[in-house]
Amino acid sequence: MKPLHERIVEIITFVLTELREDKRIADIDVDNLKDKGYNSSEISTAFSWLVDRIEFSGSMFDEKTFSETDSFRILHEAERSLFTEKAWGSLIQMHSLGLIDNSHIESIIEKSLLSSIFSIDTTQLNKFVASTIFGAGNSSMPGSRVMLKGNETIN
Repeated sequence: MKPLHERIVEIITFVLTELREDKRIADIDVDNLKDKGYNSSEISTAFSWLVDRIEFSGSMFDEKTFSETDSFRILHEAERSLFTEKAWGSLIQMHSLGLIDNSHIESIIEKSLLSSIFSIDTTQLNKFVASTIFGAGNSSMPGSRVMLKGNETIN
């Protein structure tokens, strides 16, 4: 089974895709997510992260990500070979949804090169994205939050 952070990235990507299709957050079929194997705690955490993002930035989508002046990074052939075709497609999708930006892509490439991973698949990509957007190990990152494992209690 995939780690919690990776599963939450998948849920967030699904929700952002739905919202991009002009659905309201209340219209998203949570049962569809449950049918895909996600539990209520994971779904709730993903929605909570999205709501926090709205409260922090004032918008679900970073308008800078979609401005005409912000270009998508073209990879050098050696960098491009780091990604499987499916992972590259997921990376482009996450960028177009505003989940990650160009600086996140740079960070993912750097993490890959430093960790000696020479083939990033979607699982590894989700690990990198989760550590980037949730600020794992970086509590000063804006919008970062502590992620619970699902078996904790809050007093």
